[in-house]
Amino acid sequence: MNRLEEYIRDNKSLFDEEPPAGHFERMQQKMSRKSGKIIALRWSISIAASIAVLLTAGVIWQNAGKQNDRIILCENVSDMKICYLDRMYEVAGQIERLVTDFDPWDQQQVLDDVQNIIDTVSDDFESEIPEELPDDMAKAILSDYYRQNLESLEMIVELISD
Repeated sequence: MNRLEEYIRDNKSLFDEEPPAGHFERMQQKMSRKSGKIIALRWSISIAASIAVLLTAGVIWQNAGKQNDRIILCENVSDMKICYLDRMYEVAGQIERLVTDFDPWDQQQVLDDVQNIIDTVSDDFESEIPEELPDDMAKAILSDYYRQNLESLEMIVELISD
């Protein structure tokens, strides 16, 4: 702080002088140019944000449509479990094709994980649902359970594809 005070004392006369003629006009021109740049920047950011929101909404809408189609396909069949297992085996086949170039140990790890997911669904999960639950609620629980396992396999496909 002492250096600042010392600088002010040494240069006190410079602070008392009037700025050169036209200084305020030049300052106003610079300020108006900056505000024009700021306005253009704000418009650009607003447009970019709007485009990002629209793209995000489009992606969400598109994915929601695919998920609803997948759910509708398996929920309206007589044996929902078989429908989901069939879809899981299809995805497992995709995974097997994708891991052919993997190191043998990594390939076996991925295939073991896939098989564990399918075995989990193949088990008798239905017997663990209380019989007191209404049929529609039991069906919703089973659908969520099967769908989550199917989505796990699809996530593996996405991770391997990247």
